[in-house]
Amino acid sequence: MDEFLKEWYGVLAFVLFDLAALILIISFTYRWFFKRIFDFLVSLVCIVATSPILLWTYARARKAKKRGEIERIFNSEPFIGKKGKTVFLRRFNGNFGKCAALARLFDLFSGRVSVIGYEPFTEAECEALTEIEFDRHIAKPGLINPYYTNGGSKEDKKAMLKTDEKYAWNFSFFGDIKIFFTWLLKKIRGQN
Repeated sequence: MDEFLKEWYGVLAFVLFDLAALILIISFTYRWFFKRIFDFLVSLVCIVATSPILLWTYARARKAKKRGEIERIFNSEPFIGKKGKTVFLRRFNGNFGKCAALARLFDLFSGRVSVIGYEPFTEAECEALTEIEFDRHIAKPGLINPYYTNGGSKEDKKAMLKTDEKYAWNFSFFGDIKIFFTWLLKKIRGQN
């Protein structure tokens, strides 16, 4: 064994075996442990990468608040989250376009939402759901919805709810990686 590990192919085989074991452990415990770590790391990278935009938007919101144009810098909107609990998701107050939603990165960082999950609904929207459709709430809401990533339209609510429910019961490490990179490629290509 010592001779095998002294050769380059022995070290490579050892590293590949350890990597395969790590991926196996992550995939088996993803639902309970590593999904939160994945969310935390993605949020941290995104906050650092967009920090100039976040600071610029925050400074503009502060100026708008001082001028009396807005009451608060952040607007907290109530949504139904995991297990039917109400969560408050943040947006920048004011007319900041797509930058207003960047405050959701802090919700991701704090664990209120996940990178990938169902679209969060308000309490009024959840009242219209059947008990079976409400099953989507066994997981966290997300910033990236699997249904829209696969080309679904906002008009087809039934199909979205079915996809959300299926995702909530069957999400996995490899499934989330696939959804994330599909979404990323579509964004790079300029597709909605």
